Order: sequence, then structure tokens, then C-alpha cells
Amino acid sequence: MKKAKGNIRHRRRFLRGNDGSVTIETVVLFPVILAALAFSFEFGRLFIAHHTTVNNVRAAVRYLSRSDLTAAQQDTARAIVRTGQPSGATAPDWMTGANITITPSQSTFSDTDFRTGGQVIRIQAEVNFPLSLFGFINDGRTGVPITIVEDIRHIGD
Repeated sequence: MKKAKGNIRHRRRFLRGNDGSVTIETVVLFPVILAALAFSFEFGRLFIAHHTTVNNVRAAVRYLSRSDLTAAQQDTARAIVRTGQPSGATAPDWMTGANITITPSQSTFSDTDFRTGGQVIRIQAEVNFPLSLFGFINDGRTGVPITIVEDIRHIGD
């Protein structure tokens, strides 16, 4: 009988004890913290890619607004969208497969809308941004689609 009381006392002391509770909390929360860090990293990369694409498309549409809209100048605009440089430097990996559509006369505007009549240029860039850390989920074949559309009045030379 005395031994049974001793076992009960040890069990109660064990159940009331909090030694190692910090270790258990750490082990449980560590994967959550790692997932939050990975998500933050991927979101940051996606945000930078979106921002870069927007800036490049805007630069290309500004370039085309002052050009003659020849095929060579449209190719230069595509290089600006991919690389940010008219010379066509090395493009980031995620930008090499971009689908860039240039519509030189998407619509026209008249003298009543603006001071002079003319046409509007539209550039649409569609990029499939791959997720590097989460590539094991989708096997790296798909990504996050980024679509940027910019319109501007054609001013010409």
C-alpha cells in the first residue's frame, strides 16, 4: 500500500512539473517559424520581380511614345522590358520566358479629348514567376503569374 501512495505522489509531481516545457514549445513552434521565414522570403522575391517588371514596362512604353514605332524599335522596347536596358543585357531567369505584346495603335484619341489627335501605345508583359523555396510543392513547373499593362499616348519624334 505504501508503494502505491509513493507512485501516486511521483505521478502528481511529474504532472505538475514544468521542466522542459520551453523545449516542447520550441520544438512545436520551430517549423511554424521556418515556414513564416520561407513565406516572407518568397513574398519579397515576388514583390521585387513585380516592381522590376512594372518599371521596365513603363520605361519601354516611354521609349516607344517618342519613337517611329518601327519593328526594330519595338524589339528594343521588348529588350527594355526583359532587361531594363535598350541594348538587351542579360535578363533574369524568371524574365526570359516573358510574353511581351506591343500594340502600337491600341486606340486613337481625338482633338476634343486632348490638344492634338493621335494614337495610344499599349505594352502588355506576362511573366510566370517561379517559386524557388516552394518548388517542391509544384515541382518548379508553375509559378505566380504577373501581368503588367501600360498605355501611353504616342508623341512621335
